[in-house]
Amino acid sequence: MVVSLIPERVDVLHDRLARARASGAVFARTVAEPPWGLRLAGSIQLAVHTVVRGRGWLWLDDPGSAVELVPGEVTLVRGGPDHHIAQEPGAECLEPEDFRARHAYDGSSEDPRATVFLCGAYGFSGDIGSGLLEALPQVLTLSAAIGDPMREVIALLSYELTAAEPGQPTVLDWLLDVLLVLAIRNDFRRSSTAPRW
Repeated sequence: MVVSLIPERVDVLHDRLARARASGAVFARTVAEPPWGLRLAGSIQLAVHTVVRGRGWLWLDDPGSAVELVPGEVTLVRGGPDHHIAQEPGAECLEPEDFRARHAYDGSSEDPRATVFLCGAYGFSGDIGSGLLEALPQVLTLSAAIGDPMREVIALLSYELTAAEPGQPTVLDWLLDVLLVLAIRNDFRRSSTAPRW
């Protein structure tokens, strides 16, 4: 009989995610013809954004520090200040209700200038969720290279959001969980300030 003297590896990230697991994620797939801009409240604990087609820009208070959103990337935004997503930095940004009303019929658009993007709102409960979020920067943009599983998850999210199907909220929750884990792994691998765990 062989006895391992190596202690079992503790996966702290798994433990934190399991104890802070979100449910009822709000996700939307949007097609927006220019001009377009959306303001999202800082009360969202964690927002997830990705562009499927076209491009956009995201910023907090200063449009001069906007980051570009392009296909193949995922941007996470922690709660705090409001954030803005638009066709260009500094563009007029509408509240979600007004934005939906203005772009309600853009989904059938064949305008090549239209941008297709996904927005998700993720909520945690308890101190564990807060601790997990505080380990992330305020705005985190990650590239999904060819062959990166994040790219496949983005494609699945986009597909799932094209039509309402039975069980869709559960599928979206799980896909968002997977996307979040992959994003956190990616950030911790490249970060010099990742938590010790």
